[in-house]
Amino acid sequence: MDNKSLCIVNKGDVVRMVKVMQQEIPFMREAKSIQQLTKGFSNDQKFVMDDKYLIRLFPIEDANHRRIEFETIMVLSSFSDFVPEAIGFSVQENLGVAYMVLSYLPGKDGEEALSSLTELEQYQVGFQAGVELRKLHEYPAPVGSEPWNIVKKRKSDRYIEELRLLEELDTGVCSNLISYIKSNEYLMDGRPNRFQHDDFHPSNLIVEGKEFNGFIDFQRMDWGDPLHDLQKLGFFGIKVSVPFSMGAIDGYNGGEKISEEFWKLFALYSAMHVVSAFVWGKKMGEEQYDLLSRYAMDVLKDHDDFREHVPRWYREDSIRQNIK
Repeated sequence: MDNKSLCIVNKGDVVRMVKVMQQEIPFMREAKSIQQLTKGFSNDQKFVMDDKYLIRLFPIEDANHRRIEFETIMVLSSFSDFVPEAIGFSVQENLGVAYMVLSYLPGKDGEEALSSLTELEQYQVGFQAGVELRKLHEYPAPVGSEPWNIVKKRKSDRYIEELRLLEELDTGVCSNLISYIKSNEYLMDGRPNRFQHDDFHPSNLIVEGKEFNGFIDFQRMDWGDPLHDLQKLGFFGIKVSVPFSMGAIDGYNGGEKISEEFWKLFALYSAMHVVSAFVWGKKMGEEQYDLLSRYAMDVLKDHDDFREHVPRWYREDSIRQNIK
């Protein structure tokens, strides 16, 4: 069995794993129902027990960094009530898998739930998500972590070199992105180094009824400038809901006037994400390249080729009128 992808674990192994967990974890012995979850992009095998617990199975090779994820979730629950409770973690060497048990957050993922809400309700969900994300960002990076500006610049330089090799990309777009990023990298100097969810957008949030109900999918978690967590709103978030994305930014800033420093960093990180989108899209094939390229070009338009720090969608007056 190739343990690097649990997508190919056969049903027999899954059934055996569930039985092992029922034997090992006391509260699972009385389980009335265990249902598999198949939605989402994660390769984890996911199960919901009695609508109370979420069990995530993953390759044993991933156990060390997933344990860090589990322990981080455990700490984060003290910063916000909208983080799943971290209940248990174990390795099953005979099956080549490890697992964690979290509390199950009822509701629907934001991408599905927001479509049935009014613009005001979408904004309110985003606002609360932004408020709670700000709380998570109080968790500092481990002592001895490399400074954010060094880590991010190294990664950005690598993507820029790969961007230069994309023959399909207009040279003007390429040179404009590179010039903007290089001229504004200094903004990262001295930025705080804290927890990053690193995949903050509607699909990784739970909405129950008309209320924000929690964060999910922490696999991409990282450490760095907390404002970096917001840059996917202008790339993915607005494709689901502009009011939600507006609300997330407003909630993150406590409903107060947003500083120029915030918008400059938001624009810088958005530009960096555009570069990585072009590069990763090409690696993932023509279909994904076409999709991510369209999204990237939309970001360029929203920022007027980065002559504007505040994106056009945030300044949309017609939506603002509906969410007052």
